[in-house]
Amino acid sequence: MSNEPPGITNEPLYFYTRAMPYWGLSNFAPPGIEVDGIFWPTVEHYFQAQKFDATDMQERIRRAPTPKQARELGQTRSRPIRVDWDTVREAVMLRALRLKFSAPDARRLLLSTGARHLVESSPYDYFWGAGQDGTGLNRLGHLLMQVRAELRSVAT
Repeated sequence: MSNEPPGITNEPLYFYTRAMPYWGLSNFAPPGIEVDGIFWPTVEHYFQAQKFDATDMQERIRRAPTPKQARELGQTRSRPIRVDWDTVREAVMLRALRLKFSAPDARRLLLSTGARHLVESSPYDYFWGAGQDGTGLNRLGHLLMQVRAELRSVAT
């Protein structure tokens, strides 16, 4: 017999595309976030912009019409990225996720995942996601589970 509360399962919960029930966990999904008085349409916009020291490039990414376009701009190497990016990228993502999931609807969605293992099922990303073969680091999933645990500890 399981010691888990009703409705909680050890089955992983996958998210990535709009077609998936938990697409709201994606960095492409609303709500937007406000950081230091500046509104970012999605976590993806904010995250991609933080790769650059150049404020004009950050603003260009912030104004991108879609998260996909923000990602494409963030992946360009026509401008140099921050020299410390590999060191700070997880802290940047964690800050953005904490802000996103402080919004009531987003918080409810994240908490509704119970104790399930969250997996960004990106077939392309082996750092933030699980990658095509599932061997990726899934850092986004791990950070989301960290934020979920933080939200639970505040609620109790």
